Amino acid sequence: MFDVSTTFYVVLVLYFLVIVGIAIWSWTKNKTSEDFLVAGRSIGPVVGGAAFAATQMSAGTFVGTLGVHYLTGASWLFIWVGMWLGWIVAATLVGPKFQSFNGLTVPDYVGKRFNSKSARGISALLILIAYTVYLTAQYQAGGNVFQTLFGIPFMWGVLITIGITLLYTMFGGMRATAYSDFFQAVIMAGCFFAAIPILYSQAGGAAFVGDFLQSFSPNMLTWHHGFKDLLGAGAAFGLSICVAPYELARMYTLRSKKTVKLAIGFSFVFQAIIAISVAAAGMAIRSLYPYMSTPDIASTIMAINILPPIVGSLIIVAILAAVMSTVSGVMLVSASAFSHDFYATMIRPNATDKERMRVNRIAVLGLGIIPIFLAMKQIELVQFVVLLQASLTASFFFSTVLFGLNWKRGTAAGAIVSMLGGFFTALSWYLSGKPFGLNEVIPGVIVSIILFIAVSLFTKPVPEDSLKPFFKDVG
Repeated sequence: MFDVSTTFYVVLVLYFLVIVGIAIWSWTKNKTSEDFLVAGRSIGPVVGGAAFAATQMSAGTFVGTLGVHYLTGASWLFIWVGMWLGWIVAATLVGPKFQSFNGLTVPDYVGKRFNSKSARGISALLILIAYTVYLTAQYQAGGNVFQTLFGIPFMWGVLITIGITLLYTMFGGMRATAYSDFFQAVIMAGCFFAAIPILYSQAGGAAFVGDFLQSFSPNMLTWHHGFKDLLGAGAAFGLSICVAPYELARMYTLRSKKTVKLAIGFSFVFQAIIAISVAAAGMAIRSLYPYMSTPDIASTIMAINILPPIVGSLIIVAILAAVMSTVSGVMLVSASAFSHDFYATMIRPNATDKERMRVNRIAVLGLGIIPIFLAMKQIELVQFVVLLQASLTASFFFSTVLFGLNWKRGTAAGAIVSMLGGFFTALSWYLSGKPFGLNEVIPGVIVSIILFIAVSLFTKPVPEDSLKPFFKDVG
């Protein structure tokens, strides 16, 4: 526990007041389930780009990635190459088509494109599983932050993280999530960028930090991670980000195809600033505090022990913002998979819009609580829990989305076999200890692509009506 200044409490209260204000404003705008799930398709490029960035840059970035740079040095930066290649694929081959479909959920796309309720249900189920893992990492990060700051039990830190996020997600829906993400992304990029010169001044300058890291461990400034490690992590993040359900769902909220491309461009700006700042911060903290109980608390110690009170307070708020923006986005995607794709489509297709809104909110609450039990086990560093989720998501969804949007011959049977085969291949590879040192995403995606193409070629094509929303030359 640290001696937390009054400044921190003032900044934190002001931050929460803004978030609650956004939630109340959004609640007044939410008249239908479409408003709740896709913000009335009203989001512009700047807010949309910030939302893309804020959701992607979760606890995995500000707690996990910073912790990895603290522990291993500079080479982890190369995973961003894979991430940005994934965004380029999203901007060119995925996003515009996905936005123009005007669905409400990601499984909406699967059901329509492949003309299959089974494929839709399986995609919704796999999203629920993968995002339970993802929420576990975010809760774990929130628990670490509150425990480090206030000395409260880890469990209470987890519950505080969930409680605050549930409040604005349940009432404000996707509109509240998008606008709070814009506010949070500005805080994240601005605070970390501003903190770097102060941090290096406290550490004795860049030359001192470099000399210290070189003497502490020579590979801190070269290649701590091997090629296969970086390839696997970069592939996991890149292959998953271009088809990530929590990012695809946000594409439905944007105004047009052009808005999608502009929004992804704006998200690059936020991500580049933060990627460089987080790497620089992690290595500077290592020179000041060479030995910590866990790298996941490095960002919190930087904010409380090293930076001036106002800057440190804003950094803590940025970390909490990163956690909550991702939790909110993932909660909505998971809840909509249940409420819209299971309840409203399969269980009660005649449900009224008011009933669907109620079930949406109940689903947010229920699915937000389940990952608590996994978070309490703290099974691995936050960054590597996030990496597992990314690997699983890419393995079951890459072929279904990318090939489905760009290859007319893809069939429902191909999609179902590809999703299940990719998911279980990746999971088995992970549980087997990653044979040959390969990240589970590589065999997972390879198997899913082979299955999607092979099974599609030998099964009945989908009707042309299902292809029309995605291919201009059909019908």
